[in-house]
Amino acid sequence: MKITFVVPSLNFTGGIRVVSIYAKLLAERGHIVTVVSPGEKLPTLKEKIKETIKWKGYTFKSGFNRSFFDNADYDLKLLDTHRPVTSNDVPDADVIIATFWNTAEWISGYPSNKGEKIYFIQHYEVHPWLPIERVKATYNLPYKKIVVSQWIADALSVLHNVVDIQIVPNGVDSKQFYSPVRNKQSNPTFGVMYSPRSYKGCNIAFEAFAIAKRSNPDMRLIAFGSTEPEQIFSLPTSTEYYRLPKQNELKNIYSKCDAWLFSSISEGFGLPILEAMACRTPVIGTKSGAAPMLINEMNGFLVDINDASALAKSMITISEMSNNEWKLYSESAYLTSIKYKWTEAVEMFESALLLAKSGQVSVGSRRVKR
Repeated sequence: MKITFVVPSLNFTGGIRVVSIYAKLLAERGHIVTVVSPGEKLPTLKEKIKETIKWKGYTFKSGFNRSFFDNADYDLKLLDTHRPVTSNDVPDADVIIATFWNTAEWISGYPSNKGEKIYFIQHYEVHPWLPIERVKATYNLPYKKIVVSQWIADALSVLHNVVDIQIVPNGVDSKQFYSPVRNKQSNPTFGVMYSPRSYKGCNIAFEAFAIAKRSNPDMRLIAFGSTEPEQIFSLPTSTEYYRLPKQNELKNIYSKCDAWLFSSISEGFGLPILEAMACRTPVIGTKSGAAPMLINEMNGFLVDINDASALAKSMITISEMSNNEWKLYSESAYLTSIKYKWTEAVEMFESALLLAKSGQVSVGSRRVKR
């Protein structure tokens, strides 16, 4: 097949990383893959002036980062400017895949020779900083929907009456994320992915850490993220922070932790859950994204959203475990992770693309002609 992905920008987010993984794996399976993106966003004159005079501490952030697409063995087409991708920018194809709400708008008017339209949805993006009504409208577009979790499928079904949905859970690369069998540390160490986005719930994780640390002052916190920590969500004192770590360094961060904190309020999937588990690190997570599907009583703890006290209680439980008990959790986390392979995910993704190309839709377990 000829497959085109249209992305909103090249950046260091988990969603763009997943697109890069599928592009690579589909190309390896013999498909002709193209990824098309707007160019880097440059500051306007007004933004330059605001940054120069440090207006209210303003700093321009483009977020542009092409790291996930370095050495790509497929066609990456980066536009000269930061603008919407038009039909003239994309090749003729069998399928064309929107990867964000604005890209779903862009491809809506493309002619049929650009491919059967597919919407790859990695989050239910109804956020206050986005044009919510326009976002919601994209979920009603007559595209084949591929989603990464049951939670997103339920939201689309209940809120938008969408029936043509294929769930394709993310995988984890065991060659990138791994750890030898290890022991619980004498100073309990917890990890979290830092983000200034409120729905990521970092403030809840930090509050839980403060509560748990009262019972054990030797507790440590490790975090990584793509930005400098902001004052509104400042890191706890003495946090070991890694900004923009290289991909091959992530396994070392996960492996330094006795448990990983997943504190999201709203999440499409939550890749760090699987990545931590692949590194033999149990996960304490909120009931969002794929957490209810991945976390159980043997590999971590599942707690209610926004419940810092429950998160802290689970952290204290981890810290008080014997080494042998912790190793059982660690091994169970690892065994959970190996059930989710990218090689199997791409087969499911490919099947969904072929189904769309053939002009069929899936309704429950049935396939019907459109």
